[in-house]
Amino acid sequence: DHVTGGANATGTATLGAPAPLGGTSINLLSGNVFAAQVPQFITVPQGGTTATFTIGTTHVTSTQTVTITATAAGVGKTATLTVQ
Repeated sequence: DHVTGGANATGTATLGAPAPLGGTSINLLSGNVFAAQVPQFITVPQGGTTATFTIGTTHVTSTQTVTITATAAGVGKTATLTVQ
């Protein structure tokens, strides 16, 4: 996905199965915190399979491709965001 620096984007984390009792905590990490900022943790509520989060971005002088990593229960997945 692409976003103009200074604007917010929305990310979605999706589990392969419904979250158990108490929900599932997902750790988020931006590969470039200067270009794109994500919350440290989000929670998929009990019985749910998705959680959305806001990605804040900063104005950049050149296009930046940012890797965002989501980790839950020892399993990590990555996605890329292009900040222009």
